[in-house]
Formats: sequence, C-alpha cells, structure tokens
Amino acid sequence: MAVPKKEVLYIWILLSLSVLCAAILGEMGLRLMGYKGAPESLIANIRPIDDPILNWRYLPGSEVQTGKIKRKYNKSGFRDVDHNVEKAPGVKRILVVGDSVTEAGDVEWEAVFSSRLQADLGRSYEVITLAMGGLNTPQEIHLFEKEGLAYKPDLMILNFVLNDADFYTEYNATQRYQAEKDSVVGVLGISINPAFKRTLKSSALVYFLKQRFEHAIGMFLGKEEIGYFENLWGKAENRQRVTNGFDRLWVMSKDSSFPVLVVIWPILTEFSRYKFEHIHQWVREEAEKRGFQTLDLLPHFAKTSYRNLQVTAEDNIHPNGLGHKIGADAFLEWIR
Repeated sequence: MAVPKKEVLYIWILLSLSVLCAAILGEMGLRLMGYKGAPESLIANIRPIDDPILNWRYLPGSEVQTGKIKRKYNKSGFRDVDHNVEKAPGVKRILVVGDSVTEAGDVEWEAVFSSRLQADLGRSYEVITLAMGGLNTPQEIHLFEKEGLAYKPDLMILNFVLNDADFYTEYNATQRYQAEKDSVVGVLGISINPAFKRTLKSSALVYFLKQRFEHAIGMFLGKEEIGYFENLWGKAENRQRVTNGFDRLWVMSKDSSFPVLVVIWPILTEFSRYKFEHIHQWVREEAEKRGFQTLDLLPHFAKTSYRNLQVTAEDNIHPNGLGHKIGADAFLEWIR
C-alpha cells in the first residue's frame, strides 16, 4: 500500500527538524563543555622558502585570529615582540626554541611561557622566542642555527614535546596550499559557498565529529594516543634523528659558549597512570650525556588534573595559560 505524499512530506519535515534540533543542542552542549570549531587556517600566514629542512616560514608582521586569540608575528616572522640582533649592555639573553607548544596559538600572549619569563625576570633579561608549529627536534635546532645564534644567547631553552620525534608529518607549505585549495568538496566537483564553508569549519559539532572520526581511524591504524607515541619512540631511526639534533646543538653550544636547558613538556593525560615516563627518562639521559641541563615538567603538571591544563577537551598536546604558568614558575625555581 502506497504512503500518501502528504504523509511522506510530514515525515520528512519531522526528521529534518529533529536532526536540526539535535545539531543545535549538540553544538550548544559541546561549546558549554569547552569544545571549539576548527582552528583558522594558516594558509594566509605562511610562505614556502628555499630550505629543504624547514621549507616554510610565517609571514613577518602578519596577524592571525583563532577564536578570541589574535596572534601577532614580529618582523622576523615569530610570535614575539621585535628584537634587535645587537644585545643591549648588561642584558642577559634567553632564547626559547620550540614548536606549537612554544608558539601557543590558543593562549593569550601575556600568558605564554616566554612572555611570562620576560615579565618575571625583568629588564635585566631579554627573552626571545623562535617557534613554528609542527617542527620536530632537528628542524627546531636548524631554525636556531639559522636565526638564533646571531642573537648570542646566554642560555638556550629547547622546549621538548614528545611528538618532536614525529618525522612523518613535517609541514610542507606547498602541500598545505594545495590541500586547502583541493578540499573534499572540490575533488567531488561540488561548489560550496565560502561563507557556508567557514560556518562549517567554525562549528564545534562538525569539528568534534571530524576529530572522533580521525580518532577512530587512528585507533584502527595503531595511532591512538598511547600507540602513537609508543610507535614514534619505538623506532630506532626516530630516536637517532633526535640524538643527531642534540649532537648538532652540542657542537653549537661549545663553539659559541652558551648553556642549553631542555624543558620536557608532558602529554596531557591522566598523570596518575602516565604511560610515557620512560620517554621522559630517555630524553633526560640523552640531553645530560651532552652536558645539557634538563627540567622535566611532569612532577609540576602532576600537581593538578590534566583537564585543568588543556586548551580544549580534545587536545592532549598544547597546555593552556595555567600550563604555561606552571612551566614558567618551574623555570624560575630552576634559574634561581
């Protein structure tokens, strides 16, 4: 027996309204829980360069808005204030080198590790930040060699994160441009209104579902949180490339007579059942073999819940302002 067209229409309208209401409630609920939409693309903020190790840089003097956070980049293309190469008399220089944890794109600049150090140490110190998202250890040290040595630091801080042994996801500016251009909708030949696309990207629900889908795929492929880091550090070639970077930094530190402090930032997961202490130990031992000093932030972070340190509920890498404050306070204890 055929269903009347009017009833089919009613059913379709009810289903559509139910899906819409569920989406609105899901969006509101996720935002109340601290979830956000996808971060703003940095395509407009990067440029390819002729460097086989880095291959891209941020645009000098550019600005990027991510949610309520506006990131400003200095004349050298780093998230920092401008600095002169020539050191002022009587001032000690600290160079902080790292990846997106050091750049801290989701944290107000005044609350970021480097900025806190500058505020707490005062005018007798100058804290300079060299950080780019997605760098691994050899890339960070290469960046320091190209950009940092000229500042003649009195101390170099290498902010070490456990994904710094990831050599499979090195940023490639040209590929990022192409990936942004050839989105899924473009591949399918479907045109989409740019404003609607921005709306989708800003949706916490869409981003949440995307993250969960990627998480499920990651578990299937063995890249779930624990598996991901164990896989990285279980490969001898990855550890070797990290130590190669340490070796290069050791040569520079001896040639230019500056000490190195390796600050180890924990993964934001349950600290009472932390699975990565053996990796922290390996990093400490390899750094100390080369005469570097180390500061492991795990005991400091473990004094609170990891959830209090996350910028968003799904991010287990990047600490929020409280995490940066804990890191800065730990450094101040160390230096004093």
